[in-house]
Amino acid sequence: MNYMDHDKVNKLGSEIGMDNLPILLGIFTGELVNYQAQLTTGSLSDKIDCMKEISHALKSSAASFGAEALCEFALLVDGEVKTDSVHLDQPRVDTMLIHLKETYTQYTHFLNELEN
Repeated sequence: MNYMDHDKVNKLGSEIGMDNLPILLGIFTGELVNYQAQLTTGSLSDKIDCMKEISHALKSSAASFGAEALCEFALLVDGEVKTDSVHLDQPRVDTMLIHLKETYTQYTHFLNELEN
């Protein structure tokens, strides 16, 4: 699974300046941590409500930063929500958490490489 499209990230860096890239990626990874926290607390109903909001927000940000797998999953969930064909349950929440964690890992590793 492609959690980080390096070409898209490098293109973003060339558009905004490589000096600005760590700042924006830091904001993005911070969002990922926040989303993980939201999906690990509260009732299943609370988690599902959060997942609906998170999926909508991630469609744009994950696409902008080249987080391909996360973007695809967010688009899937958001599409299901809009067509009222959503089947959100704990395994679906767990899948979102996996995508968030793997994306976070890839991007923080990339950030560490940029700083060294």
